[in-house]
Amino acid sequence: MGTNVILAVGALVIFGTFLASSNRLMTVNTQIAEQNEYYISAISLAQSIISEAKAKAFDENTVSGSVPSPDSLSLTLGPDGFTESVPTTDTLITSSPYDAQNPGYRSTFRFNDVDDYEGYKRLVNTPRAEGYTLTVRVAYASPTYPDSMKSSPTFCKKMTVSVKSPFIPDSLSLSYAFVY
Repeated sequence: MGTNVILAVGALVIFGTFLASSNRLMTVNTQIAEQNEYYISAISLAQSIISEAKAKAFDENTVSGSVPSPDSLSLTLGPDGFTESVPTTDTLITSSPYDAQNPGYRSTFRFNDVDDYEGYKRLVNTPRAEGYTLTVRVAYASPTYPDSMKSSPTFCKKMTVSVKSPFIPDSLSLSYAFVY
């Protein structure tokens, strides 16, 4: 009878150890799954700004026509005057031209070319992405090597969208090269 008690206690110790390590493993897997969801949301939000910019003209000087050389492109990057201005941090709006059922951001209808996004900042608060801050940088780049920034106009603009969130430890950046 004493041997059975020792075996039962031993079995309980082994089972307890197995249960504790299984619980720890499930907790870690859940944390990884949640963190991946936050990263997917961040990538999706950054991609949405890049896709929005893809629908715009390459440069202010190409909105209504074409340009023969890079010298004909804008020297300064960023919004071109009051009609293209947005708040320092753009947030979701439900006023005209949007409504409560179909909200949107001011950049969608105020910006008309890629470089208007230079210095743009967006705050996203949705049930799936709360407190995400997106910051956009646009610079002229080498058409053959977009990671090489240029100080003078070229037929290539590189957009980098950085995303910060309270749910991801580091900021995430997505880049895209627009070529004219």
